[in-house]
Amino acid sequence: MAIDHLSRRAMLGALASLPALSGLGALAGTREEFNAGLSKNPHLLGLANAKMESFDSGMKKLRGHLPSGLEGVLWRNGPAEHERFGDRYTHWFDGDGMVQAYTLSGDRVTHRARILDTPKRRRETREGRRYIPAFGTAGSGPMSGPDDMNVANTSMLFHAGQLLALWEGGSALEVDPETLGAGKFKAWHPELSGLPFSAHPRVEKDGTLWNTGAIFFPQEALLIYRIHQNGTIVKANLLDVGPMGIVHDFVVTSRHIVVLLTPLVIDPDLWSDRDVSFLDAHVWRPAYGTRVLTIDKNQLEIVRRHELPPGFHFHHGNGWEEADGTIHLDVCQAPGPEFVTRDMREVMCGQLNFSSAHPRYSSIVLPPRSGAEINVLAPGPVEFPRIDSRRTGQRHRMVFALTGDEVDGKWPFNRVIRIDPELGETDGWTYPGHQIPEEHVFVPAGPAEGEGWLLGPYLDVRRKATGLNVFNARHVSAGPLWEGILPYFIPLGLHGTFAAL
Repeated sequence: MAIDHLSRRAMLGALASLPALSGLGALAGTREEFNAGLSKNPHLLGLANAKMESFDSGMKKLRGHLPSGLEGVLWRNGPAEHERFGDRYTHWFDGDGMVQAYTLSGDRVTHRARILDTPKRRRETREGRRYIPAFGTAGSGPMSGPDDMNVANTSMLFHAGQLLALWEGGSALEVDPETLGAGKFKAWHPELSGLPFSAHPRVEKDGTLWNTGAIFFPQEALLIYRIHQNGTIVKANLLDVGPMGIVHDFVVTSRHIVVLLTPLVIDPDLWSDRDVSFLDAHVWRPAYGTRVLTIDKNQLEIVRRHELPPGFHFHHGNGWEEADGTIHLDVCQAPGPEFVTRDMREVMCGQLNFSSAHPRYSSIVLPPRSGAEINVLAPGPVEFPRIDSRRTGQRHRMVFALTGDEVDGKWPFNRVIRIDPELGETDGWTYPGHQIPEEHVFVPAGPAEGEGWLLGPYLDVRRKATGLNVFNARHVSAGPLWEGILPYFIPLGLHGTFAAL
């Protein structure tokens, strides 16, 4: 296994350089505000605490029939413990993660869920207080490395027979698929132990897994992973990229990895203030523009750079390239980061505004040498894009995502759609006003792109229960083929994956 340009000393420095954060005043003051907001707006239910640490139930069928051949587990993850010991986090992304398993077999769907008892959570349990810092909430240390604050709350990965819960700033967490119990942190190689492994890995059709990890200290660098289909590390490289910017997602093509660096970057003076959270140590620097890095998949070295106007990019769809090296990718692009820096903080205080400019689904074309072309593909806000994963890195004609209306005081995403990256929205179905859809995951059923089903969890605020819809992915507008409901609700999650039985 070759690890290029990786200095163990630099890695240890990255782990040891996290400051011992304080700022306990930022921990309190939102619980009462949130409860007051929830009493007025039931759509805030998705940001309330999970009622129990674990759940287990069958789903009651509301309509339809499960398609023949749909057998497997939809794994889901998201922050579910938004407050502990009377203290509420101040950002949506901070709560302790809850892994969920929707098992579809025959004509039945069963559901299990469990809070991931990470080392961070166990430490707080021993102390009897919630005090460790998080992405957007200040706290107190000391910490020896990022995994001391790892809440494992963003996504799930099932690869080479292993189930992993993913976070943004630290290691993947091993999860027992039977008990949903938290295991140890995954070490792909001794020299990679404890280093960031992003929540949005890309898995190609042959099982090759690619991922990134953003390192901020002692110097900013981007870590690239290449992992074999059998789960062993093939190669890794640490790249000097200048001001890091938040990197939440990326795309791969047949020959390259493409990373967009947003101009939301660390301010050293803010970071040295121990009363400031990791998110709040970032500043928006539009003069930096959006820097695009094209990385060779064999050498894991930067081979091209492009510059785009400033924009905030959280989630991407897919990427592919032409024979002459022209790269196409589609992304969710917002003019600024306010939906993360402001909107997702306000909901934790009981304010359902979502008043920022939300991402538009856009196509980016990168010629082989210089320049770029950007076109908006869908008129409304778009988030949680997913593709037929068999098309990863190849030309694709279908992206499944959520959209909605930008109206103050309402949840911005209420419609599941199919987008053609060349034509825009081509199909869709609108959820009732009392339901909040979550990320919809594609499950293949036949050889053609998009031939299969969409699995879409949702929160019904009227029933105070979580439901699941199953769509024909090629006929979304026809509505659910099957719909089921649980006897309880799970806080709104983030990302998931499907594993066939």
